Amino acid sequence: MKKLVLLIMVVLAGDSLRAQQRPQYSQYIFNQLVINPAYAGTKEHVTANAFHRTQWTGLRGAPNTQSISVDGLTKNQRIGLGFHATRDEIFATNRKNFTVDASVKLPVSSTGVFSIGLAAGVSHFAVDPTKWENYEPDDPTLIGQKETTWSPSLNMGIFYHTERFYAGISVTDLLEIDEDINFDPERHYFFTAGYVVDLGTNVKFKPSFMLKDNFDGPSNVDFNFFFLFKERVWLGTSYRTGINIFKNDFEGKDLSQRDAVVVMADVFLSKRFRLGYAYDFTLHNTLSDLATHEISVGYTVLRKQPTKMVTPRYF
Repeated sequence: MKKLVLLIMVVLAGDSLRAQQRPQYSQYIFNQLVINPAYAGTKEHVTANAFHRTQWTGLRGAPNTQSISVDGLTKNQRIGLGFHATRDEIFATNRKNFTVDASVKLPVSSTGVFSIGLAAGVSHFAVDPTKWENYEPDDPTLIGQKETTWSPSLNMGIFYHTERFYAGISVTDLLEIDEDINFDPERHYFFTAGYVVDLGTNVKFKPSFMLKDNFDGPSNVDFNFFFLFKERVWLGTSYRTGINIFKNDFEGKDLSQRDAVVVMADVFLSKRFRLGYAYDFTLHNTLSDLATHEISVGYTVLRKQPTKMVTPRYF
């Protein structure tokens, strides 16, 4: 019962079911298109990726997320295009996003490229009150009838990278929604950065981090540490935590800020095909015995003629 109450607190954060938060990913570091449209075309070749995440397996109504994306460069090499779709479900709420991404890439040095990106699309939001049955039937804050709505969505971002370094800033859900339904997606801001160094002939080390904030609670920060072996196998870990960097005033300050430790492995089975898996160890005592699994696959359409590929596997 404690686990159920905690989940309801997460979903009802605020005064009602007003916002579906951005989906949580552990393997975004292998496909940043899901958080930054300026990333479109960064790997030059056309690349398709898919994610499936099941959080807190065994807990009814726990978050589960799916995502697919495709992106690449156009013929003039200055324009990146992409598409991604996500489905994110938490208990009685369900949000689907369908987005077209575009980026303009400006070389600023022999290896440095600065990109500006825009993503436009639509979101579908639904609340199914039947999923609350036998839990809190008399709670006045819960929506009592099924509600659905379609709304436009707009994301923006910038991304800079060389062959060894990257940094990006992006913001999602820029448009304000004026709907009768209790759907008001909160604007989220992302800042990412990482670097790759050689530790030997066949080993590379990539530390990175991501900061995510909506300024209504603690900032979510991921610290990532990965090793690449023989340009084929990524092994690493992440530590995800909450830090009240901007001194935001929010409910639940007494709850632990710790979230999870993640272990990950991504293997390039061939030059075209990537397979990844992540396991999250939740650090909150109430949920520590529940597993979180995330699987990802990637496929690259290589060109027939050999071309220089900028940081093909690092970012």
